[in-house]
Amino acid sequence: MKKRILIVEDDLALKPIWEHILRRQFTEYHLDWAVSCEEAQKLVSSSIVHEAPYSLIVTDLFLSGAGTGLDLVRFLARAVKSSPIVLVSVVEEAALREKYGDLLSNMQVLTKPISVPQCDRALDTIFGVDIAPSN
Repeated sequence: MKKRILIVEDDLALKPIWEHILRRQFTEYHLDWAVSCEEAQKLVSSSIVHEAPYSLIVTDLFLSGAGTGLDLVRFLARAVKSSPIVLVSVVEEAALREKYGDLLSNMQVLTKPISVPQCDRALDTIFGVDIAPSN
């Protein structure tokens, strides 16, 4: 089954890294990329209208334009309760969980700089199986 994935990240230099991670994890996937909270909200709203929900949403905390990754997480909590979310930030996970504990309770939090093994572990946890290749 083809996974639909949305990555919300304003640093386009990270796109090849995420594409590498996704190719390792999924045989078939469709990737949408947004650089702002507003752009991501439009993509999510469109996916709801077309009954094609995202299998995974990854968002950076700090984004271009108005709105942050936390604003997007709040929007997603109201709009798409079933899509797994990964929050990525330069802020340490413990500090984020202390400040936003309830909001982040059901999601993976990754600290930048991201690494392939760190992302593999997060995706393995989300999808409930060890799907990362051994290489």
